[in-house]
Amino acid sequence: METGIKDKSMRTIFLRIIGISLIPLLVMGIAIILLENIYFRNILREEIKRELHTSAHGLSESYRLADPGDFRMDGDGTVYKGGEKVSGLLHEIDDELYDMGLVCTFFYGDTRIDTTLEDENGNNMAGTKLDGEIYDELCNTAKELFCDETRIGGRSYFGYYIPYKNSDGRVSAIFFAGRLRSEVFFNSSSFTFIILWIAGVVLITGIITSLLCSIYIVGFVHRHFREEREQNLKEKVARNQLEFMTLIKREVRDPIDTVTILSDRIMDEETSPTVRVNVLGIREACNSMLTSFNTIREYSTLETGDVSINEEEYEITKIVSECCEKVSPGVERKNLGFNVDYDMTMPCFLKGDQAKIRQILDNLLDNAVKYTYDGTVDLNVGYRVITPDKIDVTFTIKDSGVGIRQEEARKLFSSIGKMGVDKNLSIKGTGLGLLICKRLVGIMDGRISVESEIGKGSTFRFTVPQDVISRKTVGECIDNDI
Repeated sequence: METGIKDKSMRTIFLRIIGISLIPLLVMGIAIILLENIYFRNILREEIKRELHTSAHGLSESYRLADPGDFRMDGDGTVYKGGEKVSGLLHEIDDELYDMGLVCTFFYGDTRIDTTLEDENGNNMAGTKLDGEIYDELCNTAKELFCDETRIGGRSYFGYYIPYKNSDGRVSAIFFAGRLRSEVFFNSSSFTFIILWIAGVVLITGIITSLLCSIYIVGFVHRHFREEREQNLKEKVARNQLEFMTLIKREVRDPIDTVTILSDRIMDEETSPTVRVNVLGIREACNSMLTSFNTIREYSTLETGDVSINEEEYEITKIVSECCEKVSPGVERKNLGFNVDYDMTMPCFLKGDQAKIRQILDNLLDNAVKYTYDGTVDLNVGYRVITPDKIDVTFTIKDSGVGIRQEEARKLFSSIGKMGVDKNLSIKGTGLGLLICKRLVGIMDGRISVESEIGKGSTFRFTVPQDVISRKTVGECIDNDI
């Protein structure tokens, strides 16, 4: 029930993520469309302004309005520029204006004298007045004027005005060139549509891309949460197991110590070979039990991920001696040969995680003695110089036990379970200790390997880098102990 509620809550959060991620994109798309539209309109305005400026000046030259002389009107309403008549000239270029999409008008004062402008009903606008505000501005400034929107006869135009002054400095005539706004936007609508279409495609593509990215992110986050939840559950189980095994080890350690002490007393008091063999078997079982508890506890620690390197100074010969002492009951009980060989020139005092080295060596020696029923177990300790202050220490454990197939030997450090059960019915255990050895060696940046053959025994070898504390050699340490 709790998991279902969490999943439902997670889905709600994911949907909100998708929604929130789309909102800025939609806003951005709308903003792009608006900005593009505004930008396009600004470009269009400047283009129309330039076109009307050019057309107005060109037509005014055709009208000869810029020639020297003052404007005047005679009694019949005909306007002259100096001695030249300027009224009626628009009709001479009417077809040309139509082809250009232009309309023009000529004002004397504020009244249209000659014009191609028509109202909504098609009536010529000659004789109508110029807008008062525009006329006042032209008279006051005597400067050319561009209007984004000029209402004439119920129609809206882009317009360009050119004022002309007489010799007395008064604006007496005005020339106007314009284009219908509806025609301008109709002609540019295809371009506007293309811009809007492109913006729409970009927006839709962005939405789809954002949606796909959101789905991917949601999937990734969901997998991450699920894996994290599974990992947390796994670590919780491992911690509970670790606590349980620690508690069990504490509870079992005292009885085992008691059994070991009583076994030693029996061996001191009893000289019967049969009793001695049995007692050695008891001690061997006790030591093996402790090793198994340590192995399970170490495995639980590794599963929690709470593993670190605890480096401290130690003497290599003492570690080896203590590990060999633990398997001595089994060696004596089975009457095995047991040989320890050192490279006497290797440094004796080192620095590293001796607890992990003990754990590995305990497991490998315990297995060697456990699966060897006749013959010998040999331990060789050697080294290789890495730097003056660092060496690779190599432990080689060779036994003449039952052995396993070489193809199965490669699986020893990667899975839990007995290898070659059908061929080696005498093999006991789960292989957990070897898996632990592999992980511990890896944590210490070391290497571990195995060579084995059915009926001829096995050779386990692991190497770990260690710091050198003293130049005193193993040979010197052994001589001093003697």
